[in-house]
Amino acid sequence: MKIVYLGRPSQRHTPEPKLAGDVIELLANNWDDYGNKTTFATTCRISGEIVKLGPLKLMIEGASTSQTYLDGLLKGNWDGVFPIPNTNYLSLPNEVAFYEQLRDRLSLDTARDAAVVMRDASYLIHLQQDPAALSLIDSQPFQDSLLRERGETKSYLDGWKLFSAEAMSVLDLGFEFKDVFGDTSTLSLKFKQISILPHNVNVLIGPNGVGKSQILHQMVEDWLNTTPEKQASKVGFVEKPNLSQVVVVSYSPFERFPVDLETQELQDKDIYRYFGFRGRSVSRKPGRLGGISLTHQAPKKNAAASLLDCLTDDIRYKGLRSWANKLETVERVLRTAFAFDYAAINVGEAVGPAKQFYSDSTPIDDLSFDLDDRRYLPISSDRINELNVDKVRSAFNAADGVTFFRDSKIVQLSSGQKLFSFIVINILGAIRRDSLILIDEPELFLHPTLEIQFIDMLKTILDRFNSKALLATHSLVTVREVPSECVHVLARTKDGLSIRTPPFQTFGGDMQRISSYVFGDSEASKPFERWIENKLEELGSAEALIAALGNDINEELAIQIQGMEREGW
Repeated sequence: MKIVYLGRPSQRHTPEPKLAGDVIELLANNWDDYGNKTTFATTCRISGEIVKLGPLKLMIEGASTSQTYLDGLLKGNWDGVFPIPNTNYLSLPNEVAFYEQLRDRLSLDTARDAAVVMRDASYLIHLQQDPAALSLIDSQPFQDSLLRERGETKSYLDGWKLFSAEAMSVLDLGFEFKDVFGDTSTLSLKFKQISILPHNVNVLIGPNGVGKSQILHQMVEDWLNTTPEKQASKVGFVEKPNLSQVVVVSYSPFERFPVDLETQELQDKDIYRYFGFRGRSVSRKPGRLGGISLTHQAPKKNAAASLLDCLTDDIRYKGLRSWANKLETVERVLRTAFAFDYAAINVGEAVGPAKQFYSDSTPIDDLSFDLDDRRYLPISSDRINELNVDKVRSAFNAADGVTFFRDSKIVQLSSGQKLFSFIVINILGAIRRDSLILIDEPELFLHPTLEIQFIDMLKTILDRFNSKALLATHSLVTVREVPSECVHVLARTKDGLSIRTPPFQTFGGDMQRISSYVFGDSEASKPFERWIENKLEELGSAEALIAALGNDINEELAIQIQGMEREGW
């Protein structure tokens, strides 16, 4: 495989490589990282198929603009084929999947050869301790440009493991934060597998007012702080996390997480994704951003766009042998909550032919169908090769959301089922390997059965994408699905904020015991107990109260009444 630079600029629509055969061509752009221009788009062909590898950053010693340096070599009769002659340079891809795709589509040796000629920083530093590479990693361009984006940072921290066959994993994370007392506290998230119990979900739980959501907000704030001179404070991740992105899911009407990165000067806008009831409106003034407001349309729009993101990723990464098909996962998980044949999106009015939405391959049958003057297009796991995702994306009506059909009829969903579908589709659409999913009070609109299905879905998705999740919750159902070392109980004490893990196993544990430990339930007065106490005094005995209740009593309540009388409650 050849890797070349031929002086062509990147375009809105990526062109095919100029050379024939298996080739990666670097295309220059003008993205500026604090005075350094190191970013190159790529266009790639493997076995006659166009493969989207994503951008790559290339830093050349002594040159602030890599494109200018390479253009000068081309004028000096360099043929553009890497390695660059007589030059010390380093590169980093936007994501680890860059070399994974080369490995899975060709071979590990081919991927390694590409890393060598591109002088991949992770490979040279971590595996070879290359002296020339080591001389560059402390330089300002490397720190401020190559490591500015989260994707390249992840590639630097973990890319070498692809070549050493060592597993890549998000490890334990320490986070220092300002607590509700104004002091600095430390949260130690336990994601590293230390037993056969699942450790990919950690939980923050405690009564209101202990700052659970505040911790999630501070994590997002620290994650998005990408300036070279990080603010001097004692809060933030204790060590640079080996994450590729942070995804926030919060359907509380009162939260204030950032909605997007439109105001951030970052090339990779997907290092942070938000899903909730807030969204950015379309500005009527060209070149200006719309305002952010609370809207019930945001979840529907996000879900429709995320379903297309699932389709896009399934097409892009289908060559990876480890790829977990997103649409297939969406269908399997949602069918645990309600029955449907397929999910579909609205692509406009029912006029004219629908062939524009199809790829060059001939569909088995006409995919689209018309209902009430609207045209719907199924987005299903068994038809990904028959759709032209770019044309679908340009035509779909996001405000209509995702519609589910069974026996050619629209499936009517409850509010809980709708929210469940939003969360599942949005998380799967956004997630990429080594993500951290932050979820604020998922139980707000989910009944206990959907809560259990939600946690089961989350574990499945996290496993498939080597990712982790942190939930802020009041839900005992959620805690029962998580090992005790991953449960962080927050409480106010006279000495400040207390963060502790339960001294007993919560995974599959007793709900009453969990409740008593987390919320002091054994000491709290319960309304039904006060009612029993009053009735015992009024009727004179447990026997009389039980008789008065008649068919309205159950076994547990009878035992409670007899126990309260016996113990003089």
